[in-house]
Amino acid sequence: MGQWRISGPKPGVVVGGPWLVRIATSIAVIGGLAACGGAAPSTSGQVSPTTAPSATHAASPVATTSAGATAFVPIVEPFDPGHPARTESAPASCTGLATTLATQRCYQAKTETTDAAIDAVQDGQYRSGSRAQRSAILADDSAWLAEREPVCAKAFQGGGSNDAIDIAACMFDESTARLDAVKGVTPPEAMLKATDNTDPSALSWYTTPKGSRIAMVDTQGDNSGGAIIAWVIIAGSAGFVINPSQFYFSDGSFVDHGKIVPPPDPSGYRVPPGAQYQFNIDYTHLSADPNFAKGAGGYVYVPGVPVAIWQ
Repeated sequence: MGQWRISGPKPGVVVGGPWLVRIATSIAVIGGLAACGGAAPSTSGQVSPTTAPSATHAASPVATTSAGATAFVPIVEPFDPGHPARTESAPASCTGLATTLATQRCYQAKTETTDAAIDAVQDGQYRSGSRAQRSAILADDSAWLAEREPVCAKAFQGGGSNDAIDIAACMFDESTARLDAVKGVTPPEAMLKATDNTDPSALSWYTTPKGSRIAMVDTQGDNSGGAIIAWVIIAGSAGFVINPSQFYFSDGSFVDHGKIVPPPDPSGYRVPPGAQYQFNIDYTHLSADPNFAKGAGGYVYVPGVPVAIWQ
């Protein structure tokens, strides 16, 4: 496992190498974030995107069907190449299987089945779409597929045997979120587990419709009875624009938006595709929550409507 590290005053982006920084025991030290190996942020406050490894097999080159026309390009799995994604059989649950390999293959089979369903939806939209819409579908599918595996690999770099399982499960989560998005389905609010454990395998990740990953780590309390939360973003193919006001504590009518632990304020920063970013918020008023001791509230991500809560 990588160690938590401290950096200077530039945006807290983690590029390459072990990804989570260990928060020191004082708020004064927490102010900085570090890049764990890789290029330092530029003086403009922007961050050089991490060079993410390419997926082993992205979508096949577009097949020409006639002059000026292109065919729909299905998903080709990096773990099952040579043919479009297809429905595969798998155990009802991938947990508790006898070996690491069996668990990994279980998640891969579920991913491929989900990807076949994505292809069915996208192919139907492609057939009924205009030339511009067809081009957009192919471009969006290709970009999402190219980033899916690198995004998952970035989250799990501990070097242990569990990485293969975590990455396979992550890819299944990515495809599940993608299927909901292309079908126009609004999933229920994700109920996730809050933790102070910095092991990536212990984190509960929310996957956005565009393939970005979000997790939180309860790093420590503060002098006001609040808590400092590290929010970790791994951007999908569309990137991710940081809006700190979308990350707050909620318990019924009680809301604590907290304050950014400086420096700097990440508002409006776009995390490049495949890159990783971390920012800290000090929720200073938690002790004012009349029901805080009951543990009913949680830290929420609300991009318009609540989509995920960590409790």
